[in-house]
Amino acid sequence: MGVPGSALEFLLWPHAAAAGQPAGGEPGRAFASVFLESDDLRKDFAVWRDRGVPFDRSEPEDYPFGVRIEAVDPDGNRIALRQRGRASGA
Repeated sequence: MGVPGSALEFLLWPHAAAAGQPAGGEPGRAFASVFLESDDLRKDFAVWRDRGVPFDRSEPEDYPFGVRIEAVDPDGNRIALRQRGRASGA
């Protein structure tokens, strides 16, 4: 859901926690519940990494929908960073 004219969107998950986790997934690994969207994810990733933010992978990954990586906060919560569309030069 979102507010008309605003770039902010919320996804409401109507299922129990971890209900969307695939069978055979890593034990204890949950999917991110917060998504931050970027216009230049690789640039933002470099800034956050240089500031000491831990990520689940060494570099963002390309997917059909764009680019994505997850950060992990000190409590183990996962925060997905994504960029819609194809990244140029990736």
